[in-house]
Amino acid sequence: RFLQSLLDENDQAFVDVIYSEVFENAAELMVDPFGNYLCQKLLEKCSDQQRVEFIQQVSYSLVSISLNIHGTRAVQKLIDCVDHPHQIEMIAGALGANVVPLIKDLNGNHVIQRCLQKFGADNSQFIFDAVARHLVDVATHRHGCCVLQRCIDHANIQQRNLL
Repeated sequence: RFLQSLLDENDQAFVDVIYSEVFENAAELMVDPFGNYLCQKLLEKCSDQQRVEFIQQVSYSLVSISLNIHGTRAVQKLIDCVDHPHQIEMIAGALGANVVPLIKDLNGNHVIQRCLQKFGADNSQFIFDAVARHLVDVATHRHGCCVLQRCIDHANIQQRNLL
């Protein structure tokens, strides 16, 4: 909480110091019951370049982090904080091969729904493609049917036709 309060002071020097100390253990902290809050606050306050480095650091673990009860919140915050196409592409690339397992998970489905909400139709094509390939499986699953509804809500005409 002390480190989170330092981040709230909007002093880039504090952000840089905390970022450098957290960076190597970012994936572990994202799934920690307390560390995930620090990661969320850090993602809000860090620079775009630091955010790119952060995504690179956790990209190989992003799916397992998303499946975790604490990690899902940190990943959703990461998604909320990205605002450059390259950052979106990095996240989509890290999650892309595991869209259906994420959709069918109690925690992971929220990450996919946040991607749909934040990334928009064009940058969420990887989700629409996976759902279309596994439509019956997704539609008949208790979490999948909710994600399918969000897909329909956020889809463009071509994506709706695909589904």
